Amino acid sequence: MSTLNKPQPIKQPLTVDLFIERSKFFGPILLNHFKSHAITWALLAALYGVIHANYRLAINQTPSLPYRLFLISLDEKVETGGLIAFRWHNGAPYPDGYIFTKRLLAGPGDIVTRKGRDFTVVDRTLIGKEVGLSLRKLFPNDELHEGKNTLQLGKYFVAGDHEYSLDSRYNLLGLVDKKDVIGRAYPIF
Repeated sequence: MSTLNKPQPIKQPLTVDLFIERSKFFGPILLNHFKSHAITWALLAALYGVIHANYRLAINQTPSLPYRLFLISLDEKVETGGLIAFRWHNGAPYPDGYIFTKRLLAGPGDIVTRKGRDFTVVDRTLIGKEVGLSLRKLFPNDELHEGKNTLQLGKYFVAGDHEYSLDSRYNLLGLVDKKDVIGRAYPIF
């Protein structure tokens, strides 16, 4: 016999009463599950609390760094050359509080040299672009004057590895304030 000729059951619309009636069978099963696995659930909740208090995951949505996923260790001291995670507070095009991950090139007391649109930190020269990938005009960081600049306390110069990275070369981001730093980032992949 073909399944095409088989009579189809009549489907009832899901009403509140029908939902409650069906839930009566599932409720005891769920309750029994929680009772038999209470210790496991309590340990998972405690583990989540400890991890969430100290770490976050971040996804890189641009080609600024060659990594896609980062583990952020909250409040861990950041070091020059390492990766730093910080919150964006500069308005459009990103929402306030958006998390950025960049490479920390210079911190307080370090020297950053500006020559026109270009910036040099130690032996790395970052060429400033006039227009970004978003086709927006980019302006050089006006916090740093022409020539050698010593970074003040609580200020960081960050950059991505990609030539079009939105970083401290540009006024749109500028120098990162210590109060906006979340912690140190570690690439996962």
